[in-house]
Amino acid sequence: MVRKKVTSDVEHGDTQLDDELPVNSDIEQGDELLEEAPKTDVTANPESEQTNEPKPKKTRVIIPKREITIILDGGRSRIKVLLIVDGQVTSNLVIDSVVCQVDSPPFGELGVFSMSRGKGEDKKDVVEHWVVGSSAKLQGKPFVAMSDGENHKVDYFPILALGAIASLPNLHDLSTGSNEKSRSLSIKLITLSLANPLNLKAGLGACKWMKVDGIKYSLSFSKTALNYPEGYGAALFSQDKGSTVYTLDVGFGTACVSQYNNQGKLPKRVSHKPNGGGGISTLIREFAESVANGDSSRLIKPSQLREILESSTFEDGRVNAIAPDGREIGTALEVAIKNWIRDTPLTFALESLSTAGRKNPIVLCGGGFEVPAVQHLVKEALAESSIPLDNLVFPPNPGLIALSEMTKIYTQANV
Repeated sequence: MVRKKVTSDVEHGDTQLDDELPVNSDIEQGDELLEEAPKTDVTANPESEQTNEPKPKKTRVIIPKREITIILDGGRSRIKVLLIVDGQVTSNLVIDSVVCQVDSPPFGELGVFSMSRGKGEDKKDVVEHWVVGSSAKLQGKPFVAMSDGENHKVDYFPILALGAIASLPNLHDLSTGSNEKSRSLSIKLITLSLANPLNLKAGLGACKWMKVDGIKYSLSFSKTALNYPEGYGAALFSQDKGSTVYTLDVGFGTACVSQYNNQGKLPKRVSHKPNGGGGISTLIREFAESVANGDSSRLIKPSQLREILESSTFEDGRVNAIAPDGREIGTALEVAIKNWIRDTPLTFALESLSTAGRKNPIVLCGGGFEVPAVQHLVKEALAESSIPLDNLVFPPNPGLIALSEMTKIYTQANV
C-alpha cells in the first residue's frame, strides 16, 4: 500500500495531498492510509488479456548447396561429358568441338548460352553470347573448330566447358536458389586433358555467371577439381592386365602412347609421347588423296570423308566404304589407312610399342579405333612386330572408354 500524508486545515476545510513523502514512510498524526488499487488478474478474465510477447520472426529457409560432378574430355573433334549427381551417372553427352560467337542467343537450340568474364569501363558486365556444338555451324556466322588450330582447345576451353554445361538436360533441377530466374550452380569439374590444369582453371575461373534459356546461373567451381591425363580411363580399364601397361590413344589430332604403373590403388602414368599429327585428321587427308587419285572431279569434302570413314565396315578381309555418289571406295580407304600407318606420326607411335608390347599389354583406345578397318590394320601392323595378339587389348567402345571408366573413381560405390 502507498502512504500519503494528509494535512487538515480546520479553518478552511481544505484537504491537501502531499506527494513528497517517500513510499513506506512512517505514519504521522493525521495521516490516512490510501490503498493501492488492486492489480487485475489477467488470467481471471481472458478477454482483458494483454501480452507483450514479440511477434514471431519469419522462418529463414536455408537451401543447402548441391554440388554436381562433371567429368569432361574436351577433344579436338568432340567434347565428351559425364554428369554425376549424388554418386550416380545421370547423363552423358557427346558434342562437336565447334564454337560460334553470336550477337544474341538463338532460342531453342542446344549449347546456347550467355556469359560474362569481366566488367567494362562503365563497371557493367561485358556479356558474350555463344553457341557450342553442331548448332554452331547453323548461325550464319564464322565458327571455330578446335581442329583448326594447335592451341584452340586451351584458348576456347571455358567456352567448351560452359557449352557442355548449357547442354545438360534439366539444368534448372541441378541448381539451387529461391529465385526461379536467378540460380546457383556448384560444380566439381574433372578434366581429361594434355593441357596445363592451371591454365584451364584460370580461364574457367574468370566466368562468374552464365545464362541459359533466360535463367541466370552464378557459377562456383570446386577448388578440389582435378585434371587427369588424357586417356586416363583406359589405364583404369587395364588395372587387371598387368603391373606395367601401355595405352595407344588415337584421337583426332594425336596418337598418344603412355606407360602406366598399376601397382598401386590407382594407375600412375610413367611416360607419355603425344605424337602430334598421328590422329584421324591425318588419315582423312590420306583418304582424300587416295580417293581423288589425281582426278579433281572426284574430290570429296573432308566432312563427308569423315562420315564415310566412321560408317565404313570390315568384312571378309575387305574394307567397305560408300561415296556420296554411291560408288564403292573401300579400296581407296584401305590404301589410305596403310599409308597412314607407314608414313605419318602414327608410325612413330607404333614403332615405340614394337618392343614394349612383346612383354606388356597395350590397350588400344580413342575414336580412331571405333573404325573397324583401322582396328584391324593397326592390329595387323603390331602383330608383324612380333607382339603377341594376347597383348593387344581392344576395350568395348574404345572411343568412350577413356571417359566412361572414370566412374570407377567418382560413382556411388567409390566416392
